[in-house]
Amino acid sequence: MNRNSNLRMPIPRGGALALAAAFLLAACKDGAPDAPVTAAPSPVSSTAAVPVAPASAVPESTAQAPTRPQTLPAPPGPTAAPKTVPLAIQGVAEAGVTVRIKAVEIGADATVLDVSISFANRITDTTMLALADTYLQDESGARLHIKRPDNNRDITIREGETLDGKLVFMGAVAPTARKLKLVFNDGNESDNIVAPGLVVDLPLQGG
Repeated sequence: MNRNSNLRMPIPRGGALALAAAFLLAACKDGAPDAPVTAAPSPVSSTAAVPVAPASAVPESTAQAPTRPQTLPAPPGPTAAPKTVPLAIQGVAEAGVTVRIKAVEIGADATVLDVSISFANRITDTTMLALADTYLQDESGARLHIKRPDNNRDITIREGETLDGKLVFMGAVAPTARKLKLVFNDGNESDNIVAPGLVVDLPLQGG
């Protein structure tokens, strides 16, 4: 027998089928594609939508009731003009004071005298006309006290000097008054060289 001859051995039919099945199974395993990887779906936000309250309607402006026109108070009536009574009265104190009253002005709040005051004395250089109480007195005895000047409260006058101006007394004189009394340094003597006393009567209605 030739050693190079191929030996052929008969294969039973059942074995051939089993062998074919084994080859087919192996082919299926080798050729099966990998299963596709499916991406996981993105998680949906679980935050619930917050409902927005509807904007409240803006009410229309309420019509205001018509306002009544304000009644302004009536303007005050015109103030009566001061009454001026011209005078030419003179009073003299022994200490050397001479007071000349040229007019009386009677107003609603004050009574004013237009005066000229002079002083002459060889003993002293000055004297005072309002060191003590100085006032106007009406017929009923009511006194209107002098409003003292800020810069000369005692109404000091120097020897040889003359003061021209107005003396203001606080308060009004009654319209029916017929005369006034002007008093300087109430209670002092007329010859007091420091603060001489002086009283002058002032007729208002020709009396």
